[in-house]
Order: sequence, then structure tokens, then C-alpha cells
Amino acid sequence: MNITHFSIKRPIGICMVYALICVLGFISYFRIGVELLPEVDSQFVSVIVSYPGASTESVEQQVTKPIEEELSSLSHFKQVRSATRPGRSEIFVELDADADADLVAIEATKKVSRIRKSLPDDISEPVVLKRSSEEYPIIQLAVTGQAALDDIYSLADSVFKERLQQASGVADVAVSGGREKEIAIEVDKERLNSYGMTLQDVISAVKKENVIISSGSVYTESLEKTVRMDAQFKEPKELEHVLVRGNGQAVELSQLAKITAKDKRAIVYSRVDGAEAVSLEIYKASGANIVDTAESVLTQLEKLRQAYPEYVFTVVYDQSHFVKESLSNTLHTLLEGLVTTGLVLFLFLRGWRSSMAVMIAIPMSLIATFFLMYVAGFTFNMMSLMGMSLCIGILVDDSIVVLENIHRYLTMGYDAETAAEQGRNEIGMAAIAMTLCDVVVFLPIAFMQSTTGKFFQQFGLTIVFATLMSLVVSFTLTPMMASKFYRHGLDEPRGKLWSWLDNLEAQTIAQYERLLLYCLSKPKKVLLAITASFVASIALVPLGIVGSEYMPRTDESAIQVNLELPTGYNADKTNAALLELEDYLQTVPEIEHYMTNVTTTQSNGKATLSLFGRSERSRDVWQIANDIRSFAKENMANVKLRVNEIQSSVTGVSGGRQLVRSPVQVELKGNSMEQLVADGHKVEELFRKTKGLKDIKNSYVQGMPEFKVQVDRDKLRYYGASVDNIAQSFSAAIGGREAGVLANDTRNRGNDTDIYVRFAGSDGFGLEDVRNLPVRTSKGSVYLGDVATVSEGVGPITIRRVNKERIINIQANLTDRPLNEVLGELRNKLDSMDLKCSYDFAGQATSMNDSFKEMAMALSLSLILIYLLLAVLYESVFTPFIRMFSLPLGIIGGIFFLLITKNTINLYSLIGILVMDGLVAKNGTLLLDYTLTLMHAGKSAREAVIEAGKVRLKPIFMTAITMVVGMLPTALAMSEGSETRVSMAWVIIGGMLSSTVFTLLVIPIIFLWLAKHHPNKI
Repeated sequence: MNITHFSIKRPIGICMVYALICVLGFISYFRIGVELLPEVDSQFVSVIVSYPGASTESVEQQVTKPIEEELSSLSHFKQVRSATRPGRSEIFVELDADADADLVAIEATKKVSRIRKSLPDDISEPVVLKRSSEEYPIIQLAVTGQAALDDIYSLADSVFKERLQQASGVADVAVSGGREKEIAIEVDKERLNSYGMTLQDVISAVKKENVIISSGSVYTESLEKTVRMDAQFKEPKELEHVLVRGNGQAVELSQLAKITAKDKRAIVYSRVDGAEAVSLEIYKASGANIVDTAESVLTQLEKLRQAYPEYVFTVVYDQSHFVKESLSNTLHTLLEGLVTTGLVLFLFLRGWRSSMAVMIAIPMSLIATFFLMYVAGFTFNMMSLMGMSLCIGILVDDSIVVLENIHRYLTMGYDAETAAEQGRNEIGMAAIAMTLCDVVVFLPIAFMQSTTGKFFQQFGLTIVFATLMSLVVSFTLTPMMASKFYRHGLDEPRGKLWSWLDNLEAQTIAQYERLLLYCLSKPKKVLLAITASFVASIALVPLGIVGSEYMPRTDESAIQVNLELPTGYNADKTNAALLELEDYLQTVPEIEHYMTNVTTTQSNGKATLSLFGRSERSRDVWQIANDIRSFAKENMANVKLRVNEIQSSVTGVSGGRQLVRSPVQVELKGNSMEQLVADGHKVEELFRKTKGLKDIKNSYVQGMPEFKVQVDRDKLRYYGASVDNIAQSFSAAIGGREAGVLANDTRNRGNDTDIYVRFAGSDGFGLEDVRNLPVRTSKGSVYLGDVATVSEGVGPITIRRVNKERIINIQANLTDRPLNEVLGELRNKLDSMDLKCSYDFAGQATSMNDSFKEMAMALSLSLILIYLLLAVLYESVFTPFIRMFSLPLGIIGGIFFLLITKNTINLYSLIGILVMDGLVAKNGTLLLDYTLTLMHAGKSAREAVIEAGKVRLKPIFMTAITMVVGMLPTALAMSEGSETRVSMAWVIIGGMLSSTVFTLLVIPIIFLWLAKHHPNKI
């Protein structure tokens, strides 16, 4: 008893089996996670260290290099990158795919702790994070209120930050803007010199007087009492009476310095919609789910709103919003495809019975797929849902072919049960061949170990799961339903519409027969025309008429603007430039919220813009971004401004999920900074001369003004001093040095307030002021200028390193040229340039080349597997060879449709070609299978191929049209996130149309030629 016979004879049993599948599927549906894309980006562990007042080169030598060396031996190490800036070092380690970021973070913490004593004393404690230090925050929010900015900052840093960090999946929360409180001890340099003391004497005195010491415990018969000395400062006034000792003297601090409680100098500004604010940026941990993390953060945020109603929390950017909208729109597209497919089936299958059978079969296959996805650990993301959208057309095929054959048996007079069983059995081999063709097409992708393979793994396996379930349904549920729906016989509908459709069908078959006979009479002309069309379509790509890119651009309703002022400009100047930009942003109606920040590098600023949804605005994100560029070019001539449309749907790019990385990047590597800088300027100039590039940025910025101190060791020996004496006096002189805290400061909401010691007016010191800094020697206090040469110079702002080697990154955005064109031109010109340093393309360039090669390999492998499969099924090496011509016939339409719709060759359109390969194979398989059946029944090859073409014309047209109609909602979609799927949809639509027409004409020609010249091989 075969499975179809069992299903027809035991309808209740088979219904219960599918009821169980539905239950399992629905339970799985609600347990499957949600994310934008499959997680394929590398995991990271970062170490961030602050070194206040230190120059870039000092931080690199004393902090970055030792930590890089130590972290290079981490488990699952892949590569180490670093960015060193004045007073700050960021080192991040990229891990391999098998790494557990939690365990590696613990290991990194231990390694950094082991070398802590060898690092400078003045650095802040290193912070280890489970993310890339260059990753983009998933949520940016701003806090405003009636309270003073320093109070808002204090609350945000101590309470809001801690609450948000409690959210599941959060790695870090960065607070900026507002004002920080401090106790400032501003020392009079002249008075200090008159007493022969140094700044270090003041710092040591304050530290020694601000202590709390436990001496142990005393015991009575019933009690234990601790003994401790509390000598901590409670009020700033207490500092005035601290005795400063040095040079054999002792003097009260009030005689040397002015002590005040005030806000720290503002070097970081933050505003939201023009109002002063404190901003919080939330970063997710490596491997955490964006949607789950964002929902957890928003839950905590709602609790904060209820607990602190006097403050306004504005969510400026939420990456999960685009994720949820994209997935929702993909799901809607899937449902639209289902409905349009049902309408087409209703017209083709003449009434509700056959249509209902197919419309039950498709959801049943999808529901069963939910269970398999859950078991496989998949999530609902754009790739898996896109696979399901494509499945609609694929799933229809199996049931349509079976139903159409059952329908034919019914018209021949068979009863419903016999027609259902015989109709399915006759078409069984073709159905299995069609299904297995789909399976072997996607298996090579699903098991690729590269980044691209992992990215498309869920896409491929989702289709495999659904296709296999569709085959099972078409062998069981579909014939069972047909036997019940048609138990009273075939009830053909009557009416003008159905009569018109019958006439149209008959005329189409007659026209096709005439056209096929004409083609068979002139085979050379037909094949020559088809070959010319194929060559012409392929030539469109290398000629650049159809461009290439890694992934399509997406309108995610978010923009980031980066400002860069001339080197040396302070935070106030940068803030003024941001205010000028804000005046323009207020006039842009599409902007919902905007937040501006002066960054830790004071000459740099950024603005994050959140736009209204696509349906609520008339202009797209690229038009708005271009207008911002135009405004800056006309009104902000002294500011370098880069506008980046945030892209979260571009994945698999090395260096972390930076949503504002430019598509064109060149990295120069070398040990000599001078050569790197020189070559960097050459490459930057090349970028400026290359058509199609904009927003050009060189990561190296020369010209950070600095005072350089060159020690005279002979004079040091004369005065009996050491470099350490100079270091102690000099390091704290300008930026000041922390000398403890005012614990539990009531003026700072009970938080500890830093006590800073610095020279009065030190932030405005000139060259002579630096030369006159006091230095302690064995012969008393002398001036810095007596033992060292102080001169003005310049130094780098940022030093970037990859695998312990210095690099310079030059990057740019694209205008209207395809990525492959620009890369080709740049590669040729770079090879001809006299560069002293080595160079590599980075970012999308590398990913695109690797991905395209892998996709070509996957396509080749799928063709081989399809050939091997069909050879096994048909026990012939020539018959499968005929079917292989379906793909080039489909490529003709696919590429021409990309040209017509102005889309490009990208990762998604390549997947479209791969999908099309499996789909167009079905047309050839259907035609060949029935041709061979007729030949085995005694007909000649010519008669068989003509008859097979006429009989299979309807199911071939039905599968093609349902696939095209099912993909139209995807191709025409204008919703958020739809850009990624559009090119794939047009490739499939164009390929199905051209392949359907050409297969019905070309495959018979090739078949007859083989039958004539190799009759025993068919």
C-alpha cells in the first residue's frame, strides 16, 4: 500500500496527522526568535582605557601596545584592532565563530589585570566590554528636564545608566553631555614657586588627609565593635586647612590655592531637538538578539518614566524599529503573495475545489516548516521569511502538477478516488524530480562554512524544509482532498468568464503548436537568436550597463552626520558649528528627532537624525542626505562634513557591525608613520579625482597642536634630578590630577565628587608658562625650562592599528556609480602608483568579491548536483543534459529585467538566479518526463515532444504565472526593508517569463536533435 492510497482510504487518520503537525507548528511559531538578519558578524571583546591629559603617541606606547600584546594570546583570537586618541585607547579583539564572548571577556579581564602594574598609574581602570568599541548603538535616547544639567548628568550616570544596563543583552551604556561636578583646587603657580614646592606636594597632601581606616574589632561579653578612623572630607571648606609640606616648609592649602565646588570644563555637549540634554547610547553584547535586547531596554525605560515623571526621555534612534517593520512587511508580502496566488489558481483550476485544495496545501507546508525551523534553532529574520515568500510559488508547483493531472483523469471518466490515485502515481516521478531539484539547489548554500554561507543558511534550509513538506503534502493531503471534493464528479463551472478562459486556453495551445512547428522547422535560426540574446544579456554586466554591488541600499529612516573642524579647534567651536547645522535641521519636515553631540575629540561632532516612516514622507533618505550636504557646502565651508545613511541590513563586513561604514575603503599598512601619511594623502587625492565618490575621509588627521618637552639629561644630572621628577611635576600641571573624592557628596545626589588639583588658568597656558613649571630636584625647586627644552609642535589625533601594525583608512561613499566599477578603476590606478606601503580593500569590497566567488561556486555545484540527480532518476546521461539549458534561458530574462528596473547584480539578485535555476528546471523536467512517457507508449520523438508540449503547456504556464504573481508584491514593495528583496524578485520574474517561453520552444529542438543523432542515449 503506497502512501497516496493510504491517505485516500484513511482520510480521518491523515487529517489527525496534519492536525498534530499544525499544533506543533503553531507552538513553534510563538517560540521562534526574531531578528533582522541571521547572526553572522564576528563576536568581539573590547578593552577601553582612559589616560587623561596624555598625547596620542604616549597612549599608544604606554597603553595600547602592552594590552595588544597581552590580548593576542586570547582563546579564539582572530585579529586585534585598536584606535588610539588623546587620552583614550580602544583595543578590540575579533573572535572566531566558535567563541563564547562571556568566557573570553573573563579571560581578557584576567590578562589585563595581570599587566595592570606595568601600565601608567594615572590611567582609569581598564573596562572590558563584550562588543566592538566601534559598533553602533542599538538605541540612542536623550534625557531633558527642568533641573540643572549637572543634576541630570549625575542622575543619568548613577541611576538611569545602571537601570538600563540591567536589561537583558545590554553590553554597555555610554553617557555624554550635561555637566560633571568637581572640587577644583586651583593652585597659584607663583605662590607655589615662592615656597619652593611642586604640584605633586599638593596632590600628596590632599590624598594623605582624605582617608578612612579600619583598625579591627574589640569585643565585650556580648558585643563586637569595629574601630575605624574617619578622616574623609565632608565639605569643600575642610580642604582649606590641609597642611602642604615641601622644601622643609609647611603651609595651609588656602595660602596656595583657591578651592571651589563647580562644574568641570564643558568639553562634551549634547542636545536633542535643540534643547540641552544628556544622551545615553545603549550597546548590545556580541551575539545578543537586537529585538529582544531593545524590548528589554524599552521595558526598563518605561519604568524610569514612571519613576521620574519630571524628566523627558526621548528615543532618538531605535534600530529594532526598522527590524520589526521590515519583518512585518516581509510577512505581509508573504500573505499578499498567498492571496494573489489563490486568485490565479481559482481562474486556472476552474472553481473553488481545486483552488481550496492548493490553498490548504500551502499553509500546511508552511506550518510544518515552523516546527522544523524551531528544531533547527532558526529565527524569523529577513532571510528565513524571504525563503518562505519564495516558497509560495515553489509549494504551489507540486500540488498544481498533481491536481492538474487528477483533473485530466476526471475528464477521462474515472471516479474521484481512482483519478486521485492514478493521477498522482503518473506524475509521481516528475514531482519527486522537481522537488529534489529545489532541494539540491539550496543544499550547497546551506552547508557553506563561509560568512556568506552562514548568512544564507537559514534562507536555503527554510526552502528545503518547506519544499520537502510540500512534496509530502502533495502525495498525501492533496489527493485525499481531491478524492473528497470531486466525489460527486467533475462539476465544471458555467458562465461567460469560464467560457472566455476555455477559448483562451484552446487558442493558446493552438498558437503554441503553430509556433513550435515553425521553430522545429528552423532550428538553427531559433538557436542562433537565443544564443545571441544570452550573450547580450551576459555582456551587460562586464560592460557596466548592469552594475554590481555587495548589497542594495536600504532606506532605514535614519542618518548620521559627522562634522570635523580644523585640528585644534575646541569643543566650543565645534558646538557652534553644530548649532548652525541644527538651525537647518529644524527646517527639514521629514526629521522627527535629531540629537547632536560634541565627541571626545573636541574638534569632532556628530548628529543623529531620525526620520518619519517612509509612508509619512515624500522624499527618501538619500534625497534628504544630499540636501544636508548641499547646505553644508554652501554655509559651512570650514567644516568637513560626512553624511551617512544608516544601514543595518548590510552584514558580514569585517570590523564590527558599524552601521555608518562607507562601502569604498582602502587600508594602508606599514611601520613608518611618515610613509603611511604620505601614501595616505596620495590615495585621498586619488579618491577625490575618481568619479562616483563623495564624503571622502582620511582616518589620519595631522596637526594636533602640542607642546613638546625634550629632557636635557646633562642638566638633570647637574641638578640631581631624574626624569621621574619631571614626570611627576609635568604630568599633572596642565590637565590636573585627581587627588581623591569628596565621598557621598550631598550636592551631587550622594555620589562621590572628584577632587582635582591643577594650576590656576592652566588650560590657557602658553609656552612660557610651561617653561616656568616648578620641578623638584636635590638642589631645590627649579623651573622646567632649566632642565628641558619646551617647543611647539604637532602630533597625530588618532593612530589606528591592525594586528599590531599601524594603518591609515581612506573611505568614501558612492554617488551613482556601481561599486564594482569604482573598485575596478581604483585598483588599476593604485597598482600603477608608487606607494611605499602595502594596501588592501576593506569592508564591502572584500565581502563582495568573496561572496560573488562563493555564490558562483554554489551555483556551479547546484548544477552538477541537479545533473547527477536527474541522471539517477532517468537512468540517462543525455536526458538531464537537455534540462540544463533551462538556466541560460532564464538568465536572459533575469538580467534584462534588472536592466529595465534599474537594479544591480548583488548578493540578493545572485540568490535570485540560484532560486530561478531550481524553478526553471521544473518546466524542462515536466516537459521531458511526459515526452519520455509518450515515447515509451509507442509515439515517435517528434509526435511525443509536440503532444507533451500541448499537454504540459497549462501546468507549465500555471506554475510560471503563479510564481510571477506570487513574487510581484515583493518586486513592487515600497515598504521599509523591501529594497533588499526587490532585485531578487525581478530576477526570478524575468527568469521565469523568459525560461517558460524559451523552454517550450528550445528544449524540443535540442531533444529532437539528440533523439536523431543519439537515439539510444535518450
